[in-house]
Amino acid sequence: MGVSVLIITHGNIGQVILDAAVKIIGTSPMPARAISIKMDCDYTSTLAEISNTANKLDSGDGLLILTDLYGATPSNIATNLDTRNSITIAGLNLPMLIRVMNYHSLPLYELGDKAIGGGKDGVLACYTSKYKTDETIKN
Repeated sequence: MGVSVLIITHGNIGQVILDAAVKIIGTSPMPARAISIKMDCDYTSTLAEISNTANKLDSGDGLLILTDLYGATPSNIATNLDTRNSITIAGLNLPMLIRVMNYHSLPLYELGDKAIGGGKDGVLACYTSKYKTDETIKN
């Protein structure tokens, strides 16, 4: 069956990133769901609702939970979910999710490493030609 992905973010950030990844890849190769957290949500009831969703989404091979910002409500909810087998990674970006989808057949903990690598590899400084000099890059 494989690992499933649960994305928990502020507002609809997660859904937009999920939609973009599916559009780029052409399909979602794994079960994936995005949940939006409102800024003024009731933490306890939201945690219970998302725990229920997470356990339904997990097919038995684990759940990779991606959140937008470490220490914020979506990340705090993710790390407190009552799940059987999950990893939470904060700092969601589009390259991270595409990497996860490209390596969807990996076991949960290896997929978590791929997610982190994809997220980090996707952050680059892109200088315009007028700033592209070795001296500028060193500063």
